[in-house]
Amino acid sequence: MTIRTLTTTLACGACLLAFATPAQARDAGGGSEAALDAQLGADAAEAGDAQGATAQDGGTPQAGEDDPQLLAADSGSADIVVTASKRTQKLRDVPSAITVLSSDFLEQQGANTIRDYATLTPGLLVRDQGNPGVGTVIIRGLSTGSGSQSATSVVYFDEIPFGSNSYVAPQPELADIESIEVLKGPQGTLYGASNLGGVVRIISKKADASRFSGNARVEATAIDGGGSGYMARATLNIPIVVDRLAARVSGFYRKVPGFTDNVGTNNKNVNDGESVGARIALRWTPTDNLSVDVTGQIQRISADGYAYQANANGTIDPIYGPRQYNMFFDAGSEVKYKTVAVTIDYDLGIGTLTATGSYNQSLSYFDRDTNGPFASLLPLFNYPAGTGLALPTHIDIGKTTGEVRFVSNRLGRIEFLAGAFATREDKDGTVRVNAYDAATMTPVAGDAFLLLRSDVVGKYDEVAAFGNATFYFTDDLDVTGGLRYSHIENYNASISGGLLYGAPSLPPRVTDHTDNVVTYLATLRWRPTSRISAFIRAASGFRPGIAQNNPNPPPDAQTSIRPDTVWNYEAGLKGSAFGGKLNFDASIYHIDWKDVQLTGVYNGLVLGANAGKAEVDGAEASVSLLPTENLTLRGSVGYADARITRISPQATASVGARAGDPLPLNPKWTASLVADQRVPLAADLEAEFGATLRYESKKFTAYPGSRPDVNVRLPSITTVDLRAGLRHGNFHLQFRAENIFDRNGVINSLTTGATLPSNATIIRPRTFILAASAEF
Repeated sequence: MTIRTLTTTLACGACLLAFATPAQARDAGGGSEAALDAQLGADAAEAGDAQGATAQDGGTPQAGEDDPQLLAADSGSADIVVTASKRTQKLRDVPSAITVLSSDFLEQQGANTIRDYATLTPGLLVRDQGNPGVGTVIIRGLSTGSGSQSATSVVYFDEIPFGSNSYVAPQPELADIESIEVLKGPQGTLYGASNLGGVVRIISKKADASRFSGNARVEATAIDGGGSGYMARATLNIPIVVDRLAARVSGFYRKVPGFTDNVGTNNKNVNDGESVGARIALRWTPTDNLSVDVTGQIQRISADGYAYQANANGTIDPIYGPRQYNMFFDAGSEVKYKTVAVTIDYDLGIGTLTATGSYNQSLSYFDRDTNGPFASLLPLFNYPAGTGLALPTHIDIGKTTGEVRFVSNRLGRIEFLAGAFATREDKDGTVRVNAYDAATMTPVAGDAFLLLRSDVVGKYDEVAAFGNATFYFTDDLDVTGGLRYSHIENYNASISGGLLYGAPSLPPRVTDHTDNVVTYLATLRWRPTSRISAFIRAASGFRPGIAQNNPNPPPDAQTSIRPDTVWNYEAGLKGSAFGGKLNFDASIYHIDWKDVQLTGVYNGLVLGANAGKAEVDGAEASVSLLPTENLTLRGSVGYADARITRISPQATASVGARAGDPLPLNPKWTASLVADQRVPLAADLEAEFGATLRYESKKFTAYPGSRPDVNVRLPSITTVDLRAGLRHGNFHLQFRAENIFDRNGVINSLTTGATLPSNATIIRPRTFILAASAEF
């Protein structure tokens, strides 16, 4: 049986099992679900019911829409329930660094994109490309900038991985999100490949068969000096068979205002766009031991331009003015994704058997002006007058995944988890650099003036077996060990051609790369009291090897790039005090990164290679405080000293990196501070006031001697948001002013030549939002 046959069989088998054998919610690690509920109830009683519900959320819980224990908006709350370790646990009991953000908190902050919540999470960053729906998640500083061969951290939507080699970051609306869990440090034993830095899990709300409920929200947005937009969304939870079968349906539309101008076309606010989507979730519980969850989701995110500012080469100094760039056409982008997933849980008494099956597809289209890098070639190849060069890119990624696992209850001094995993990823991509008529944006003479083409078809197959076990020396002291064996086949076929290659099409280049990797986990946990937990953790992770990305590599170049690996060593402390009024979470860590995958220019050719080693020393801390019943303070800080420690001479000559250089796009310091005050006005009426401060220190976009991408020093960014609102029963009215000091912060910059402008990705200017919502 081939690996591809095994992949398909396991994924399909998981889907069939999910439809045929429903089950109950996961066991609460260390005992039954009832025992966990009882403990959570005791903890809430200790903290006081009102404080337990509002300490992290900054508001009163709304009728029926949220479990009070999940309203915590900050990683400090010790009573949040998480499933990050694929076992239901209280956050304080998980021996790993995790930040949890609730949907209520994210909505209160106006967090609609992955960057919005990244700035509220210590250790989490995003490599922003200037267009919505696309970004690369960076956790704990593990980034090589524009030289990244693939992502170093992954995003999951419930049980669905969004592609180990994909740069498409899901951007779901918050209408149907329960929480976001950010797992820091490699999670190789539970989540497999490509999470060198960690995992972001977006947890959706499940259908509830006990009652009918719903919510609706509308927003109006205006950008100072930019455009205006609006948003509308609604959710309905519908019991079909009381206590047995329910459906949850949601939909939204967002008109995104623009704020950048294209001086080349004389158009204003060109980066406006829209986001539209829908989701349906079904939950069936035919017995108390069985449940099935089936979900489907679609979303389309588009923009007519980029959040760019053209700066002088290698600087942050605007050429044309703030928030302006120059392209001969208004290049846009569109990202569409759809997912279908099935999850079943079956309570066997001694533990829970879970089977998942999913399929997700992302379709991406990007268009860019490439006149700058290739302008000198126009007369060389006798291009017609009045034409320009554009780079349209199409990427289609489909991913089928299946997993079966068993999670035991605590059996005396032992509890364990064991499972099998398989995934198949299919990729189809096309890139063109062609001559276009500037007026009609149609190719000139078909493909006669095709400067460059690249067509890639790829298949990625992974099968794995994994497990871990915990031994309890006492109820307060335990040790966990785990490992995962992964077998990976990575197939790529590429065809290149065009005027630059001297032929319309070169012979296909086919590579087939195989990896066998074992990842490990070891933790020691001590709980000196019922509300404090300390741990030490060592874990490894890897990123799969890939094919060489040049169609004609020289004989001495690597024909394929080996996996790069990390070991993460950390110690942490988390818990609560003063009856739940103070919650805290802190960790320190060291990361060794080996065989770092880089892209560079070797003897005039762009090639990939395993180029050296890197290290990261860091610390993260979050705290929340309830000084009074109606005042909540939250703070977080992250520090990451990420640097190259050893690099090959060829890589130094190619990408300009030397030992001691900081890793690109990594600020050493990040921080956030949130304050929320509630003011009761009447029996069922209260006012709300709040402020949020975000900070990140300076960072560099590349290495000091980098080519072709010029290194740019990006200064620190500090932004402040203010908000005020009224809450009356289930109705909520809020006004927000974001980036009130109108900082023109630069978060990324790409320069493709020594004399060309730097296209800087910039943050949104001062923005005003009026929102109204209702729940029933």
